[in-house]
Amino acid sequence: MSRLPTLLVTGGMGLIGSHLLRLTGRWQSHATWYNRPPDTAVSHAAWHQLDITDPAAVDALVAALRPHAIIHTAYQFNTPDMERVIVDGTRHIATAAAAVGARLIHLSTDVVFDGRRGWYREIDTPNPLHAYGRAKVHSEIEVRDLTPNAVIARTSLVYDLDPPDGRSQWVIDGGRGQADVTLFTDERRCPIYAPDLAAALLELAANDCHGLLHVAGPEALSRYDFGVLLCRAVGAPTNGLKAAAAAASGLTRPLDCTLDTALAQRVLRTPLRPVTAVVAAPRAGIAQR
Repeated sequence: MSRLPTLLVTGGMGLIGSHLLRLTGRWQSHATWYNRPPDTAVSHAAWHQLDITDPAAVDALVAALRPHAIIHTAYQFNTPDMERVIVDGTRHIATAAAAVGARLIHLSTDVVFDGRRGWYREIDTPNPLHAYGRAKVHSEIEVRDLTPNAVIARTSLVYDLDPPDGRSQWVIDGGRGQADVTLFTDERRCPIYAPDLAAALLELAANDCHGLLHVAGPEALSRYDFGVLLCRAVGAPTNGLKAAAAAASGLTRPLDCTLDTALAQRVLRTPLRPVTAVVAAPRAGIAQR
C-alpha cells in the first residue's frame, strides 16, 4: 500500500482548520495548536504545539515532517501580537516550506482592499484601511517572494451552521434579543461556508494552481442581510437585530470588499455556494443554544 501524502495544517483548532481536519482522509494529516490544546478524539491528525513566531521551532517541525503541503490558517486579530503572528509567522512558515519543497496554501482576506468599489479581482492592487488588512498584505508579499509556487487564497466572512461558529451564534443571539447586535446595511461581503472553503483549500493543496485566488461565496450580502439569513437558518427570530449604516458610524471600515471569484470557479471543482443555497440545504442538525 502506498503511503498517503503528508499535510500540515497550521491553526488546527480554528474554524477553518477544524473543518480541514474533518476532510483529510486522503492525507496523513498533522496540525498545530498554540494556546488551546486539541481534543484529539475528534480528529485523526497528529497534533503539535507550535509558536509560529519562533523560526527555529517552525523549521524543526517542518523539517521533521517534510509535508507535501502546508495549509496556513493560523493568525491573530486585534491582539498586541497580531502583526508579529501574521507577518513574521507567515515568513517563517513560507521559509520552512521552501526549504523542504512543500506546497504552501496561505489564507488571506478580502480586507486587503479599501472597499471603495467592490468585486475586486486578483489583479487589483491592495489598499487596506486598517492594521489587520495591512498585516495580511505584508504576509502575502512574504509568501509571494519566498514561495512563488504557493497559492494565496483570499477569502471573506467564514461561517458555520452545524453548529454555528462563535460569531454566527452571537448574531443569532442578537436576533433572539439575547445580545446587543448592530449590523451594517452598507457593508458588503461575500460570505463562504466553512466546509466549502475547507474543501476548496484541500483541492488547491493537491493541484498545481499557484498565485492569487479569490475563494469566497458568489453572493454579495450586507452584514445585516447576512445576519438575517443566519437567524433564519436556525429558525431564530430576526427582530432583535439592529440595522445601522457604517458610513454614519464614524468608524474607518472598507464598505464593499466583494470579491470576483470567476477565476476560482474556473479552476476549482469544489462548489462555492451562496449563503441562500447553504441555508436552504438540509443539514445533519443544527445545535441551537
